[in-house]
Amino acid sequence: MKFDNLAMMIIFLSVVAFSGLFAGLVYFGMDTTQTALETINVTIPVGEGMTQNANLTTIQDILGIVVYPFLELRDTLPYLTYFMVFAFIISLGFSAYMSSKNPIFFVVHLLFTFIMTYFSIILSNTYNTLLQDAFINSIMIDFAVYNKIMLFLPQIIFFVALIFGVIAFVSVMKPQGSKFDSGLSYGGDY
Repeated sequence: MKFDNLAMMIIFLSVVAFSGLFAGLVYFGMDTTQTALETINVTIPVGEGMTQNANLTTIQDILGIVVYPFLELRDTLPYLTYFMVFAFIISLGFSAYMSSKNPIFFVVHLLFTFIMTYFSIILSNTYNTLLQDAFINSIMIDFAVYNKIMLFLPQIIFFVALIFGVIAFVSVMKPQGSKFDSGLSYGGDY
């Protein structure tokens, strides 16, 4: 397909815009759940014929084994969003390099970059408005890098798309064989 990296840019923009907010809500939910569960402390009754395990005497002991390790995974959510954003940037580069076969694509790519930059300005302003709310701001406080990415999303989209558009354009000009009558010679076949 000729417009693979245009589709990748749309996916990149939508996933970046909503993944961090979703991860922030999951983080907040897991933190609230752990805080609520820590207030419960019940002694486990031992029935007749049962031996009491010295390590498991309260409900907190059981939650410490079963539930709390899962809830502690919330600390990885900010890192997962960072790595996902950078993985999409790298995939944009691969897609731009591999998909371009026509020089007219560069013009279409530039026009599409301007349109995506416009929509990323809207998303960035909306995210900035969301951060003005104290509740959303408290949820997203642990996602500092994601906050920076969203606040500078138009610049990131524009420059990443422009750089990878240039890569796609350069791949069109790449020599197709080792022997040329005219033009640039880059060495062997690539």
